[in-house]
Amino acid sequence: MEPCGAVSRLFIVACALVALAAAAPAAASAASITIDDVTPLEGNSGTTTANFVVHLSANAPAGGVTVNYTTQNGSATAPADYTAASGTATIAEGTSTAVIPIQIVGDTLSEGNETFTVKLSNASGSNTITDDTATGTIIDDDPLPSLRVNDVSVTEGNTGTRNATFTVTQSAPAGRDVTVHYGTSDGSAKAPADYMPVSGTLTIPAGSTSRTVTVPVRGDTIDENTETFNLNLSSASGASIADSRGVGTIRDDDGAPRMTVDDGRVREGDRGLTRMLFVVRLSQVSGKTITVRYATERRSAISGSDYQGTSGTLTIPAGAATGVVAVNVIGDTRPEADENFNLRLSGAHNTSLRDSLAVGTIINDDFPPRLSSFRVSPSVFRAAGRGGSVAARPIGTTVRFRLSRAAPVVFHVQRAQLGRRVGRACVAPRRSNRRRPACVRYVTLRGSFTVAGRAGANVFRFTGRLRNRKLAPARYRLVAEAGTAGLRSPARAVRFRIVP
Repeated sequence: MEPCGAVSRLFIVACALVALAAAAPAAASAASITIDDVTPLEGNSGTTTANFVVHLSANAPAGGVTVNYTTQNGSATAPADYTAASGTATIAEGTSTAVIPIQIVGDTLSEGNETFTVKLSNASGSNTITDDTATGTIIDDDPLPSLRVNDVSVTEGNTGTRNATFTVTQSAPAGRDVTVHYGTSDGSAKAPADYMPVSGTLTIPAGSTSRTVTVPVRGDTIDENTETFNLNLSSASGASIADSRGVGTIRDDDGAPRMTVDDGRVREGDRGLTRMLFVVRLSQVSGKTITVRYATERRSAISGSDYQGTSGTLTIPAGAATGVVAVNVIGDTRPEADENFNLRLSGAHNTSLRDSLAVGTIINDDFPPRLSSFRVSPSVFRAAGRGGSVAARPIGTTVRFRLSRAAPVVFHVQRAQLGRRVGRACVAPRRSNRRRPACVRYVTLRGSFTVAGRAGANVFRFTGRLRNRKLAPARYRLVAEAGTAGLRSPARAVRFRIVP
């Protein structure tokens, strides 16, 4: 630059102004403002300070740089977790930072890390805010509370349901909601017969220390042992689990059933063994296994001859209402009266004996067959000759009879003869009874024949011959007896006459 000369006054003034401009420092340029995040520990009591640092990208000019700030809630809220604040932060001349102090409130609640923000606005001058938000993360330094569930006991009742209420307890309050999954599982009690199964998620709100879970227990009238089921905790959030299982005990309040035994009856049969069943009954089903001892006792029936004596223990499982004791009866063909023996119960377990004695009756089934509808047609006929027939008719007769069951039938032929009445009997005539009234008696002829009878109607032809000899003309009776010597039916007789 040329030195200012003394050319003119106006020129001198202009020259002076140019010189002043050259000597002054350059004007301050615009700067950017940012703010840092912070992560303070909350502590257990009182307050601690979280210092948020505001940065200017250049040193502040004369007079400094100002910027407004205010706090805003996040998961951390004022005044419980920090002290809300707002104001102006000043970056002093020649420096590039300022500190915004925020008070953090300490506690002993487990609540997890929480956040809030500090918001910048309205920077002074031509400065710009390029990062206007800082996050304050309050680091939780409190241990997790622990969860426990208690055991409960409930009397079941006879109908409907009663509640078994479990309490889930937290060791200390938490600053947040605590959740835990729960679900029932069977022990000796079974769902849904003994209790209604439940499952779900339990929430203990922040600041609380317990909540309950209710399990409905079913009432019944079945005598059973004390039974148990479980309430299990799992997958806790916001707490640990110190005791994950609560035991529910269902106390039975039902009396033991009463026991009775039915009498037994069976036909003995002709051979081998036939089972006679004695039914042992409970007044109601039981949830317990029931046992009782049994033994046979002799009466008119003889052990080893009429039945096989026995003894032992009968078991009726839980849920059953009856049991059966079997005694073998020995079959025979002896006609005899009905016979009986005793079955006695003793030493019952989980039940009381109301009727401990049963009578077993062996029904005799050894009876002679019944012979009925015995007749001949025609009742007057000629006997067949040696060749089996003659020209004259009729020859022989048709014999018909019915049997109640298949059996051999023995036939005898009796011939009418003159006799004398002595009392009610017609006896052979003798000198001693010649003055007695005359009567007709029938004398059995030598020889007989047997027909294999079948059950129902039977028919056969009688030719009038006996022992292969032709019967002489006379009056006769045909006498029939069905069965064997031990079981023979009463004799039945029909009259017939053989003519020349």
